[in-house]
Amino acid sequence: YQRDYSWKQDQWEDLWADILTILNGDSIHYMGSIVLQNKGDKTYSVIDGQQRLSTLTLIVLATIKTIQTLIDKNIDPDNNKERVSLLTKKFIGDKDPGSLTYSAKLELNENNNSFFQTHLMVFRQPLNEKTLGDSDRLLWQAYNFFLSKITAHFHDNEQGEELANFLNKQVAERM
Repeated sequence: YQRDYSWKQDQWEDLWADILTILNGDSIHYMGSIVLQNKGDKTYSVIDGQQRLSTLTLIVLATIKTIQTLIDKNIDPDNNKERVSLLTKKFIGDKDPGSLTYSAKLELNENNNSFFQTHLMVFRQPLNEKTLGDSDRLLWQAYNFFLSKITAHFHDNEQGEELANFLNKQVAERM
């Protein structure tokens, strides 16, 4: 049921503005209904809401990447490694102990899933953004959009705890 990723800068800007609104108040933000089809064994097909779920997942990945950058800067590395691990497990998926690859909680459609899994999920930059298909390019641009917004928002407060709370307490609970 999923269509190719199609959100663009206007939708990203609107979502970021909604996130800033909840950060500056006590409100919650209603993002609309998500329609799922139960496939059994805690597996669902997304009938409606895939653009929102995909974009929220990009925000998760951008936040985790920002915490990883703190680790690379040797800022509270032990605690931040644990934060990355916990946030990844909670929002992204579990890692297979044998292959060390993630079993993602979200799979995109057949046109986007390969790029999503082999680049975004493992923070690997594409060799040449110009060679990406339109929807994969939009995924990459959305990820970078949110990465830059999160980095700028937390620039004066480079603490993994704040970033983890932003994702876990603000975005996950109030969006």
